Amino acid sequence: MATIESISELKQLIIGIDGKVGILSNKLDNIEDRFTRIVTEIKSEVDEVKTDVIHTKLEVQKLRTDHLELEKGVGHIELEINRNKSRKKISILHEQQVLLEKHERKYNALVYGVPESDNEDIHAVLNTFFIQDLKIDKEKAESFPIANAHRIPSRQTSDQIRRPAPIIVRFIHHGDKQYALSKGYNLSNKHMRIVDDLPPVMKESRHELAKLAYKIRNEEHLQTRIKVVGTRILLQTRTNSKDNWFLRREALCCLPYK
Repeated sequence: MATIESISELKQLIIGIDGKVGILSNKLDNIEDRFTRIVTEIKSEVDEVKTDVIHTKLEVQKLRTDHLELEKGVGHIELEINRNKSRKKISILHEQQVLLEKHERKYNALVYGVPESDNEDIHAVLNTFFIQDLKIDKEKAESFPIANAHRIPSRQTSDQIRRPAPIIVRFIHHGDKQYALSKGYNLSNKHMRIVDDLPPVMKESRHELAKLAYKIRNEEHLQTRIKVVGTRILLQTRTNSKDNWFLRREALCCLPYK
């Protein structure tokens, strides 16, 4: 039979084992808590990584979209550059064509407002115009060698007062033409004028400026003149013959290019 001492020892042993089991249980609980925290942290980090991956995918998609838009934009810019180059070339060619046509008309002058009659001698009509209207010395006027001259049919509506058809004159010498043009101021009080023969596009611009010049002379009592520089037509004004000429309006007969 077990003695009291052996039972006491067994009891102490059981108590000791129970204490160790409790300690071990506490340690396991601590380990479980730590493991749970670690797993939770890992899950949280994994979620963050997933979120970052999603954001990264979205950013990549946005970058791809931006890249496609950029490519489209670059393509559009290249297209516009090519179009601008084409426009510039066309503008340059147009200007060169107008300048060439202007040069071909270099020796021509147009005379407006000279009365016409049936079976007229156009050279005699011009001689009278030079001497009586432009006030050119008779001997000098008769010395002008004229290559060709004729009336130009003008378009007129039925309700318009019939005006004399203009005369186109081709001088042999450019200096003679310039001299005749310089006497144009003698026509200021007459319904006549003598001007350079220009390409149609420049002629239209000059006609518009001439109407404006007429209005300025009547309303502002200024002197006016129309000057041609290259393909540009300038309307200039001044108060009197001692004053300098000032630019009032400019007409560009060709598309400007850069």
